[in-house]
Amino acid sequence: MPLDERQSKLITLLLAGHTDASAASRLGVSPRTVSNILRSLMDRLGVDNRFQLGVALGSRMRSPERPNCLPSRQLPG
Repeated sequence: MPLDERQSKLITLLLAGHTDASAASRLGVSPRTVSNILRSLMDRLGVDNRFQLGVALGSRMRSPERPNCLPSRQLPG
């Protein structure tokens, strides 16, 4: 499931520890738009909450078959 640029930027900001409000501010959108983007992703992935969304997206980040889904992150160590 490829993400568009705005979805990818939002996920990157949230992974970096931003709140919905601060991510919205950085993206130049309203906090409601952030909620709508996340809800859309949850619907597409068939998950019910943000925790499940994180698990689903995290598994896609590690999957080599989906190179354009999310930006890769290197873990320390």
